[in-house]
Amino acid sequence: MRFSLNLPCLYSGKNWEDALGEVRSAGFDTVECWTLPKGGEEAFAAALEKTGVRLSAFCPDFFILNDAARHDEYEENLRRALQWAKKLHCPALITQVGADTGAPREQQHAAIVAGLRRFAPLLKEAGVTLLVEPLNDVKDHKGYYLTSSEEGFEIIREVNSPNVRLLFDVYHQVHMGEDVLAQILPNLSLVGHFHIAAHPDRDEKIFTNFNYAPLFNALQAAACTLPLGLELRPESEAARDAMYEALRPWRG
Repeated sequence: MRFSLNLPCLYSGKNWEDALGEVRSAGFDTVECWTLPKGGEEAFAAALEKTGVRLSAFCPDFFILNDAARHDEYEENLRRALQWAKKLHCPALITQVGADTGAPREQQHAAIVAGLRRFAPLLKEAGVTLLVEPLNDVKDHKGYYLTSSEEGFEIIREVNSPNVRLLFDVYHQVHMGEDVLAQILPNLSLVGHFHIAAHPDRDEKIFTNFNYAPLFNALQAAACTLPLGLELRPESEAARDAMYEALRPWRG
């Protein structure tokens, strides 16, 4: 399995080069981040090149897909992100879809699908996958539109593009009460990336309240090579490093 370390979560406060050096020292070679720091993109590119660490995904600066009136703005930001994806040799971008607008759900759903279909040719040309992320609305993202992985998979099927896939964030879907293995395994071909964090507090205790070992075993048995993002906030560097060691049986 390929673990992807979220830099803002795991190496908060460190500069890019120091953080990537620590990633390498810990025996990992893949990272991800949220939006790129304005004015710091070139330094990030240089640090990736120097350390030989690869970037699995980052986020564009704009996230609204469920309002068709915002699709031009979305495209403008997507094009800019695709330029940086090429520069950073990054194969994927992470997108959310927006807060519930109050419009009928079928209208918002249709807007998401229409937007993703519109942008699919841009993604294909760039050789980049756009990862659509459901979030929980019970703790972290009140008012967010897309909370169900089932609807997320419906969207991916309707868009019908290999360049649009679901980001399955296990932390969020456990908060939504889903049986995550029952959702993931039949739909694995529609997933492009995973996120994990301990339940309920997004910390490093990933074998406690919700034990991730059965999920890791199932993905390993399925020969899954998708990035599995560690989007969590350890209570200390020592706790982080202990988690890294606990992951050793699944590190590939």
